[in-house]
Amino acid sequence: MKMGTLFAYMVPELRKMSGAQLMDVWHSCTEHSRLKIYLHIILLMACCSAIFNLAMWLRGPILVDLLGLIIGIIVPANIYFYNVFTPRRAAIRKFIEEHWDEFNK
Repeated sequence: MKMGTLFAYMVPELRKMSGAQLMDVWHSCTEHSRLKIYLHIILLMACCSAIFNLAMWLRGPILVDLLGLIIGIIVPANIYFYNVFTPRRAAIRKFIEEHWDEFNK
């Protein structure tokens, strides 16, 4: 399973990308520097942690904890990537066409 399938499922161009490919597209198709990208990753991890901790606070069965973990990992990243990359879909397609060898693995 590719990283794009979990974290960027709502953007069709990103679905079949690995983590390294996703980082390359993120860096090339946005105006963010690597430092800002890492800051965004930390903020996404903080959102995931907050959702998981809320599920742990509910003190239910183990399934509630697992559901909180799954929702915490998938939902914030999908919302973030949808908001950031939907307006930039043409730039993503152009970047993929320019680097077809790298993305056709």
